[in-house]
Amino acid sequence: MRVLLAAVALVVALAPAAQAKKFRYASGPVPPADTALAEAEATLEPIVRERGPRVAVTNLQMTSLVANRAIERALQAAPLDSGTHVVIAPAESHPLNFVAENAALRALARRGVSATVRRTVIPDDSLALAVSDPGDPVLEYTLATARVTYLRMIGGYLLPSRVKIERQAIVEGTLTLRDPATARVLWIADANGNLVDAFPRGQLKRVEDERYADLRSEVPERNLGRLTEPVVVVAVVAGLIVLFFQNRP
Repeated sequence: MRVLLAAVALVVALAPAAQAKKFRYASGPVPPADTALAEAEATLEPIVRERGPRVAVTNLQMTSLVANRAIERALQAAPLDSGTHVVIAPAESHPLNFVAENAALRALARRGVSATVRRTVIPDDSLALAVSDPGDPVLEYTLATARVTYLRMIGGYLLPSRVKIERQAIVEGTLTLRDPATARVLWIADANGNLVDAFPRGQLKRVEDERYADLRSEVPERNLGRLTEPVVVVAVVAGLIVLFFQNRP
């Protein structure tokens, strides 16, 4: 018994001390960035079930995307510093003026420019009355064109359910910055843009809005010429070859 206890004690004495295993990572978790000055990007994310069909954006949403980009690009060169206050007003009436107004407000907010909104045209002799501070410039927007056009039908030659309609959203307008005291033009820029995409023909009613006639157009008819012409040519050539061999002696 004493011999056994002595052997156990010897093994314990000679065993190396147990140490915890250490792991060193190449890089630890990145701390979250300061979001105090972060800019939110609006995206169109249709709410559908996880495996549901893809939903096309509406014509109004597509036009808004084009207007946002066109006006934001135009305002990049505007002489407006952060902290400036402007008065936004339409230069002409248009049923889709709210699209341009919203796009201008978004672009100005990104630059730290505050704005007062007027939704009626300001007469030239009333510019000074439209601003509370004589030093605030007036930013007028003109929406010359805002429309959606259906260009053509693509695909679905063998499966009619796969037919898509190609559409184009176009926005054309101008931005003008004026001095309310003298009505002098301080700055002017074009705000133009277009976007082309395709959506399933079965979603035609969903993408349209009966309230806005400019955001609807006639659906183009299927052009079968490209499909039938090769078939006719092949049939004629095959017929001539058959006649040639049949008439040989």
